[in-house]
Amino acid sequence: MSSILNNVSALGASRQLGLTSVGLNKTIERLTTGKRINTASDDAAGLGISNQLGADIRIASQGKRNANDAISYLQVADGVLDEVTNLLTRAAELAQQAQTGTISSTNRSALDAEFQNIITTIADIGQSTKFNGTAVFGSSLTVAVAGFTSVAVGVGTVSTSSTAALGLTAATSALTSAASALAVASILVTALTSVSNLRATIGAGQQQLSSVANSLGIQVENFTAAYSQIRDADISAEVVNLTKFQILNQSGTSALGQANQASQSILALLR
Repeated sequence: MSSILNNVSALGASRQLGLTSVGLNKTIERLTTGKRINTASDDAAGLGISNQLGADIRIASQGKRNANDAISYLQVADGVLDEVTNLLTRAAELAQQAQTGTISSTNRSALDAEFQNIITTIADIGQSTKFNGTAVFGSSLTVAVAGFTSVAVGVGTVSTSSTAALGLTAATSALTSAASALAVASILVTALTSVSNLRATIGAGQQQLSSVANSLGIQVENFTAAYSQIRDADISAEVVNLTKFQILNQSGTSALGQANQASQSILALLR
């Protein structure tokens, strides 16, 4: 039926052209942002899931950084204890030398001066070694590692005061005689064992934290893959859609023009 009041074909073409424009704009938006989901209306369920995954990614990443920071904390302690081991070994060497009867009291005084300096140095190391402003030795801390159980990290004591180190003090430990040197040698054996045990504990803590950090890295990788699958645009598919909507937009515009032109032909009947 020919009608002047209602051009149904033009209305249909206009409606379809509007749908094409919406699709074209959405495709351009996805290509511009690289995201499949830009608003909640794009995929409400996908948005909720991807938001949770995004939070999981950031939490796991921070947990991994926490674990690596704690490893650095333990590495500081282990490195310092390596130097303490060297100092104790030198002290044991001095004690051995001071026990022999072939040296004079003057020689022992010189050996004792170096020995006392070693005690002071070890005590100072135990008191002054810090990580991010916190004393390393004699302290403990808890490391938050995302979804894993928090890891307790503790480093034993090297010195109890500025003049005491691993059972050695300037007041009670000296190499001024063969007898005192023999007593000091026994203390040094115990001190070396204590440092070795302390380093073994630190090494075990480092290994645990490394395992946790690696596990968190795997989680971040897999969470990111899942997040990308939901949230990111498939560029190849969107390019195909762009071509499709561009053609539909052009053909729809042409069709709308033809529909409007068709109604004009009715005027010929009135002539």
